[in-house]
Amino acid sequence: MSWIRVAFVVALAVCYSCAQACAAGAAVRLITLDCGRIDIADMDAFADDGSYKGVARRLVVPCYLIRHPKGNLLWDAGIGDQFVGPAGVTLLPGFVAHVPVTLTSQLKRLGLSTDDVGYIGFSHEHVDHIGNANAFNHAIWLLNRREHEWTMAHDGQNGEPPSLLSGAKTARLQMIEGDLDLFGDGSVSIIQAPGHTPGHQVLLVRPSGQRPILLVGDLWHSRDNYKHDRVPRFNTSRSDTIASFEKIRALARETNSKLLIAHERSDFHPVFGARWLRSPTPLRHSN
Repeated sequence: MSWIRVAFVVALAVCYSCAQACAAGAAVRLITLDCGRIDIADMDAFADDGSYKGVARRLVVPCYLIRHPKGNLLWDAGIGDQFVGPAGVTLLPGFVAHVPVTLTSQLKRLGLSTDDVGYIGFSHEHVDHIGNANAFNHAIWLLNRREHEWTMAHDGQNGEPPSLLSGAKTARLQMIEGDLDLFGDGSVSIIQAPGHTPGHQVLLVRPSGQRPILLVGDLWHSRDNYKHDRVPRFNTSRSDTIASFEKIRALARETNSKLLIAHERSDFHPVFGARWLRSPTPLRHSN
């Protein structure tokens, strides 16, 4: 074999190795983090047909970290590290939240800090999804315009955002008014799915080498809700909710996506395991 041919073979091998390394480095990953629990004394409000009257349940609360070559995205920010510990915090009468482990400590175990998160977005702006938002003051905040205006109108004071979103006053904002392909490559897409709140949205993630995943937030609160398309009484629009049910089911079929319901225990698989406290009676499932 001539030296030219040897050099060519070596060059090919080097290029192949580099390509493999680049491909590995360019992987899109979805990582579930443990961002709390909510103990609910009576789930009656979670279905407008009375199915859950008198039923107590513990809801899980995830945060999702999407690792992408163009930046890390945190999707939903949980209950809040400030509430870590056994005491818990009452969000509403009959709704007691607990944080068994901090979000920042989980990021640290991944070799990251809050400064390493380039983007933060929310399925919606209920308190159990925005609790750690202010810790990410270096990130670009992806705010749904309709959702944020609704939050400001209901929870803001004198034109100021609620305290859990006070970082919005100084953060770099990217306002969302429709579906968004965040990185321009189809791997991470924000899809509008209103009804639970006016600007509720889901996230379609295509992890490298895996089946696509739809993070559906609070479009459904449990597999039981999903099975029967039950609508919570506190949703802002029943008709929008039903339309979003149909839209996201169709999207799941079209993309062959797996659905992850945020508060469903069977869909909750945090990367460092789940820490459980004593739980109330699990939700009964209707037939």
